[in-house]
Amino acid sequence: MAETVTTFSPALTLPINYAMASGQSVPAEAYKLWACIPVNDETGVVIDNVQKGDTVLIYDGSGIASFKSTNMAFVKSAIGIANAVVNGVAVVATDGAAAPFLAGWNGVVDSVQSAIPSGAVKSGRRDMYGRDPGTGDYAKNEGGIIVCMPESKGAIYATSDYYLADGAKANGRQVKYFSAATKAKNAFFPCNVNGGTMQGVATTAGAVHILAFDSKFTDNAGYYNLAILVLRATSNKTQQQLIAELANSPPSSGM
Repeated sequence: MAETVTTFSPALTLPINYAMASGQSVPAEAYKLWACIPVNDETGVVIDNVQKGDTVLIYDGSGIASFKSTNMAFVKSAIGIANAVVNGVAVVATDGAAAPFLAGWNGVVDSVQSAIPSGAVKSGRRDMYGRDPGTGDYAKNEGGIIVCMPESKGAIYATSDYYLADGAKANGRQVKYFSAATKAKNAFFPCNVNGGTMQGVATTAGAVHILAFDSKFTDNAGYYNLAILVLRATSNKTQQQLIAELANSPPSSGM
C-alpha cells in the first residue's frame, strides 16, 4: 500500500483513493491529520476535498497562546496526513513506518517554537478551547480555535456576528452560546464540556478552514497543536470503529 504523506504545508487535499500493493486503487475511509497552528497566522490550515456527510472531529490538542499585547515572528500553519484507514486497515501499521512523518512534524513544531520570544505567552492566555488556564474563564470574542466547515466558504474571523453569548465566559463554548451566524455556517468552536461539541458534519462538499479565533493577529504569540480525524460517510465501518482504529494507531505521540 502507498505510504502516507510525510510533508507538511498550510493546506492539503484529502486523497479519495490509495494504491494497494496489487496496483488496485481503493477508497480511503478515514484520515488522521496533525496540524500546528501559530496564532499569528490569519489563514490557519485548510483541509480540502471534504465530502458531503463527512465528519470532522477534533480528538486531541494542546498549546497555550497569548492574545494580548505580544508578538512572534511569522510562521505559517502546517498540516499533514499522519495515517488513514484504507480497505479496512490503517495505512501506517507500525511506529517504525510513522518515523518519517514524526521527523517532519518535529521540524514544524521546532520552527514555530523558535519564533516565539521568551516570556511572550504571559497574559491574555487561551488554550484551544478559549479558556484561560489560570483564571478558568473562557473568552467570548477571541482566542482558541474555530473550525469553519465547507458551508462557511472560507475562514471566519472574530467579528461581532460570531462572538459567543455571555454564558460562554463561565460555562465554556457550548453550542447554545454559538451565534446564529456561526450556526448558519456550520462552524464550531471545539468544547470539551457538557453541551459542547468536538465535531461537525459537512452538509456540502468543499474545504474546511481551521484557525485561531481573532480579528487582529499581529499582537498574538503561541500556537496550537491539533489531532483531527476526518471520517468518510461512505465507509462501511461505524464512526466508533474508525475513531478507535485511528486514535490508537501510529503515530500516537509527539503532539
